[in-house]
Amino acid sequence: MAKQHRVEINRFDGGMTDDLRSNIPSQFGMSKHFDVFSSPNRLTPYRSTEADTSTSVSSTDLEQYRVQDFQLGLDGKLYGLGRAAASAVPKVFSKADPTTGNWTIESTAEGTSALIRGCFIEWQSAWWMFSGTTNVSKWVIGSTFTNTVTGALGATITSVAQGVVGSDNNLYLFYNNRVVKVSSASVVTDNVMTQIPSDMRIVSACRYGSYIAIGCAYGTSNITKPSGRSQVFIWDMVTDTTVSDVIDWGEGALRVLGNVEGRVVGVSDKYLTSTLGITKGAMVVRMWAGGVPTVYKEIVANQSVTADATAFPDTVTRFPRNVVIKDNKMYWVASVPFHNSTSTESTFHLGIWAFGRKNKNGNFGLALDFVEEGVDTSNYFINSFGNAGNYWFISHSAESAGKVTKTDDGTNFTFTSIYESLKFGNPKQKKKLIGVTVNHVFLPTAGSVVLKYLKDEETTFTTIFTHTTDNSLSHSAINIESSGATLPTYREIQFRIESTGNAEITSFSFVYEDIPDDLYE
Repeated sequence: MAKQHRVEINRFDGGMTDDLRSNIPSQFGMSKHFDVFSSPNRLTPYRSTEADTSTSVSSTDLEQYRVQDFQLGLDGKLYGLGRAAASAVPKVFSKADPTTGNWTIESTAEGTSALIRGCFIEWQSAWWMFSGTTNVSKWVIGSTFTNTVTGALGATITSVAQGVVGSDNNLYLFYNNRVVKVSSASVVTDNVMTQIPSDMRIVSACRYGSYIAIGCAYGTSNITKPSGRSQVFIWDMVTDTTVSDVIDWGEGALRVLGNVEGRVVGVSDKYLTSTLGITKGAMVVRMWAGGVPTVYKEIVANQSVTADATAFPDTVTRFPRNVVIKDNKMYWVASVPFHNSTSTESTFHLGIWAFGRKNKNGNFGLALDFVEEGVDTSNYFINSFGNAGNYWFISHSAESAGKVTKTDDGTNFTFTSIYESLKFGNPKQKKKLIGVTVNHVFLPTAGSVVLKYLKDEETTFTTIFTHTTDNSLSHSAINIESSGATLPTYREIQFRIESTGNAEITSFSFVYEDIPDDLYE
């Protein structure tokens, strides 16, 4: 009798792997809409989303205002930056209770110059933004909208990045290759740091101790696809002619920057939309805390991502500029086709990605944390996102549609959460799959667990079983699939678990045996 082997996977906090043939069992090929950080021994599904476009007028009234750039205010309200109805001027909207209820159309929060998206930040009891072609604007909460705060800027705005409140308690805003300082007296000073080259643009910035880390990529506008190597400038907010350090961020266009546990984390687009990538561009996650930035993850695409040269702010590579830092993790949005993605954009992995760890005892990991299944596949965008506590707010599909969804305030789990394992096996030795088991927390009434496999040269997963028995804790398949076919022979095999209805996975295992090469030909 051939020797049998058992493999069990009961830890999931290793994050997404760079290589499906990794020998680190806590890693995986992909995790989608599962919380893999809170408990290392569980895959916990996230709730689905629901429409969030109600005002006192109607359930869809907010759509006409195209609200994005969601931010939780210091007063506990959720704020968003949109436009006035049938106009392109900025307008601020709010929700008294972010978790439920209607949006409020702030009656005094409307400008007169053109809306510019990508910068919306609270400071000194006001919300700050850019507008027109040369304006720093603000809305004092509950009071007056000022289109131009203390004079026009010195250059025409072609790109912007989210602002940062510095350790010196001044506000810093970013456009083109320029840094704008706003003092506590609301005095605006343009171009206070002059060391960023004119052929670069500021794409993202964050606090780094008593410094500001300013991330830059080559290009001159939001809708120009930059190339070459990106840089991060470490600035002390004091001297305008020198910087403390200039960090080579490596090949590719830096898109988002954040601070995780005192380290600067940056995500780059390495030719995802360019033919220079030979359909193998990548999303690259680097971390820096002195010295040379370290590549933590490089998720290589299996094809190019369709560009959209008309999108503003920059979604040319499906990377809106929003960044959220919470719970030792950095969150951003990207669309990356990899592993088993087909050529249809709706099969690309679009969603809110997360990088970080639960605590200092864990390893840094990457996961596709949260998805929005309601995205229109003919306009496959997440335009903007933000959070309030554990609630996500997402603007998606065509910007003109104004679709906004949020994490469901009810305990609804209609979205499919997906886990794809590493590849198991050795191409030199054939094997026979004998049995497979998935363990889970007791299955809720609407819970469902689907187990699939992908072997050798195959490109689509085959279902082994679909399990829906209420209150059960485990399900196995021995020698036979749900179709009636016997479990496969293989040289390499990968498993996929799909969960709906809040089916929380705790482990899976499989048993196989080696078989001689002259059998099962």
